[in-house]
Amino acid sequence: MKRTLLVAALLLSANLHALTEQEKRGQQIYRTGESPSGTPIIALVGDDAMQLPASVLPCASCHGRDGRGKEEGGLRPSNLQWDVLTKPYEVGRRKHPPYTPATLRRAITTGVDPAKQKLHTAMPRYQMTLSDVDDLVAYLQRIGTDRDPGLTDDAIRLGVLLPPAGSEREAIRAALVEYFSTVNVFGRRVELRFDPSLSEVFAIAAAYIVGREEEVAKSVAEHGVPTIAAFSLRGPDADRYLFHLLPRLEEQSLALIRSLPEDMPIRIEHDAATADVAARIVKHLGTRMRDDASTVLYLKEVDASSSAATMLVPVVFAGPAIFETKANVLVALPAAVPNASRAAALASATLMVRALERLGRDVDRESLVDMLETFRREATGLTPAVTWTRNGHVGTEECTILRVDGKRLVPR
Repeated sequence: MKRTLLVAALLLSANLHALTEQEKRGQQIYRTGESPSGTPIIALVGDDAMQLPASVLPCASCHGRDGRGKEEGGLRPSNLQWDVLTKPYEVGRRKHPPYTPATLRRAITTGVDPAKQKLHTAMPRYQMTLSDVDDLVAYLQRIGTDRDPGLTDDAIRLGVLLPPAGSEREAIRAALVEYFSTVNVFGRRVELRFDPSLSEVFAIAAAYIVGREEEVAKSVAEHGVPTIAAFSLRGPDADRYLFHLLPRLEEQSLALIRSLPEDMPIRIEHDAATADVAARIVKHLGTRMRDDASTVLYLKEVDASSSAATMLVPVVFAGPAIFETKANVLVALPAAVPNASRAAALASATLMVRALERLGRDVDRESLVDMLETFRREATGLTPAVTWTRNGHVGTEECTILRVDGKRLVPR
């Protein structure tokens, strides 16, 4: 029931202030310099009108994602927020009446202000279709209020998806409340929401999603919410918005396989729930995959009566039966640290805050995803170092391999 309610809450996350389709097209042009239609946009630069793809000089590169303008090299581009543009301008000898949609279109394409004065030579003129310039102007009328959910001038709301029940749940909650109580990100305090709807939060700082990976991945992708999964067993390598902190079943299985001699035959025992994982691992095994092998990778609960000589077991399947079998049992543990659940949640939170701090005040969800994808061997102090790239959102493949010794698990 709790899982059903959580997924329902995640899916009920419409942004009441969502952009129109036209404004979304304009947002893409503003941020990337590329038209959703695929029609090229050309930037004419300087007095000699040097031609460059607008993707090299998108509006956001100088004016910032919020349109306020970012000072560079002693030059501060104009503030493009609509409440500023629609006021009369007078600085020194330069003055002009308020912008209107028509005069803003003219400024973008011909480089003159409402008084028909030439704009600064650093301001490109853009060659684009009439529909593209209309889309861009429509977005500029919204840019001052176009903020992702959960972000205000003085606060940033981050979500946490807790384990479903038990003492682990409350320990994680308490640890994160304490951690974030002292965090301030460029003048913004952090407000936590536990098991929230996506309309409430800017990002998910730590998520326990074991058993609900597909539902959560679908929901955060639909709504574009960056999410760090502190614990997960499944999921694609590079879902745009979902970042895995620790090895999933696939990485745990491959770590177990790598711990054996390279020519040792292996077979896999799995059920319907892990058939897709098994299929991917078979591709890694190649000719080592043998139906009569005495070494068995278990992607389901271990069968103590099995005739296997060696059992390879991801930790989630390491139930009491591993101590009852006569086989040699090896277990993959993603994070060999005390209080692993709490440590993983805190490590996820630390990485989220670190990404936000590197972005500064001018932040949105897309730039946060881009920043997380730059992490290389990023230390957390609590878990193995994390590397995320555009094509790989699993932070580490490192596992500790343990073996069964009597009634204990000990380092191999």
